[in-house]
Amino acid sequence: MQPASIWSILEECSEILFGNYAYPAADKVAEELALPPNFYNWVMAIWLSDTKPFTVAQFMKYFPYGLAQANDERFAVAVQQGFLTSASQGAYRATESGRTAALRLMRAGEELMATFTPMPKESLRNLGEFLARISGAALHTPEPPAHVLITAKRDLYQRAGTFALLEGFVAHCLLLEGHRDDCYIATWSAHGVHGHAWDVLDCLSQNDALTFDALHDKLSRRGVTREAHAEDVQELARRGWVDDDSGKIQITSVGKQVRAEVEAETERLFFAPWSSLNESELEELSSLASQLRDGLKK
Repeated sequence: MQPASIWSILEECSEILFGNYAYPAADKVAEELALPPNFYNWVMAIWLSDTKPFTVAQFMKYFPYGLAQANDERFAVAVQQGFLTSASQGAYRATESGRTAALRLMRAGEELMATFTPMPKESLRNLGEFLARISGAALHTPEPPAHVLITAKRDLYQRAGTFALLEGFVAHCLLLEGHRDDCYIATWSAHGVHGHAWDVLDCLSQNDALTFDALHDKLSRRGVTREAHAEDVQELARRGWVDDDSGKIQITSVGKQVRAEVEAETERLFFAPWSSLNESELEELSSLASQLRDGLKK
């Protein structure tokens, strides 16, 4: 059984749990707390930093696709509402009300998922143990990539007790998602482009030719300005990765090759720790993952 096929099933399980249950539950709490738009920026910062101060630059090591200015503005709104406080040298720190709100958002989804029995406990425990071996191997693989997000997530889930949820499946699956993000960021960053410029290339790789307005609309949720996106297009055109001569913007064959190489290297790095399981164990993991998916769909 190929690890990529198993991971696809595990991702589907994660999408069911979070897309159908955890995120809607958190959004409901956000409505009750009257949280401002884009609250997930400062909530994620609190989740990953806890009581420690953090800067925008540190936050963007985890999420490098937006603009520093946009993140700073969103954190400033959280300061005005009392969820963050300004610390020294441009840093921020969670207030008690901020930590309480962030914890409520996390607990809402966890409490809902804790009621699920999608498969027998013994099978779920075996699934969690297999994933624990893979995520443990990922945490101890030699760099690259730097274990930035996977380490921050591990610390968060240890503090929050998430490893007990669904016999460890949720935490270890999310750790592996963090590991893949670490691999992906390290790989495209080696090309020396900003995260929002890579986001433009990624968007163009999944779409036909787009007008600039359409491109910006698709990516504006991150708070990146029109001016920054215009500069991104110019930078990518200089590299020969996109073509904007026709009045529309599209990825070139060179750009497609660069993105394909980044994807291939990301996959190589991500699946390297899966060698901690032998073939028969991978077969069992595949069977358990499929059982979980079937149970969640019911």
